[in-house]
Amino acid sequence: MPWGPATVLAFVLHAAVLVGLLVSIASRPMHYAAPRAVAVRLLSAGSLRAPAPAPEPVVAPQPAPPPAAPKPKIEKPVVEEAPKPSKNAVLLPAKEDKKKPTPPPVSRPGRAAEPAVSLPSANDEPPGTATSGPAGAGGTAGIGSLKLDQADFKYPVYIERMVQIISMNWFKPAQSVQTSPIVHFEIQRDGTVTEPRIVTSSGLPFVDRAALRAVIASSPLPPLPAEYGGPHLGIQVVFE
Repeated sequence: MPWGPATVLAFVLHAAVLVGLLVSIASRPMHYAAPRAVAVRLLSAGSLRAPAPAPEPVVAPQPAPPPAAPKPKIEKPVVEEAPKPSKNAVLLPAKEDKKKPTPPPVSRPGRAAEPAVSLPSANDEPPGTATSGPAGAGGTAGIGSLKLDQADFKYPVYIERMVQIISMNWFKPAQSVQTSPIVHFEIQRDGTVTEPRIVTSSGLPFVDRAALRAVIASSPLPPLPAEYGGPHLGIQVVFE
């Protein structure tokens, strides 16, 4: 296209565009909006990062269990066969079991029975009198006679038992004495012997001590009978 018509055409096009722009502006005026305030919070760069994952616990490797010890092998013993006897072997006679003869039983003499000492009860004689044993009983039992302070004590079995116990503890000295020692003592309800004392001395101190020792060594005696109502029992014993 020649330059003349092209220039005119370009001018016409630009003028048309400018007229259209002015017409559009005049028909729709522009409105400006007021500015708005916006609140903004600034965050640090570290807070925007994702939290680091927790480190996994380190598990120490467990040592491998030791190998099981091998079971010991039990070997069976080899049974050796006994050698066969030769044809020229000579048989020996079997040994005879010689048993020792059983000794005959030895009969040992039994313990001699102690002679019974029967003493009469306290109600058989008036109070304050001496009660003597049977003939010959004093030398065997060691007690010649006795006297009770309480006349209402009527239990001869208890008296016999008391005489036996004191007689077993009476060791008469080898030296003979002209006067028999007499000891007085009291028996409490529980059998305890209290207040032993020499009433009549034998004249020899060691004999008197032996009589006192026999009474003291016998404590405690059997308790007094429950039917007896007294608090104690007083007794005077003659040692022979």
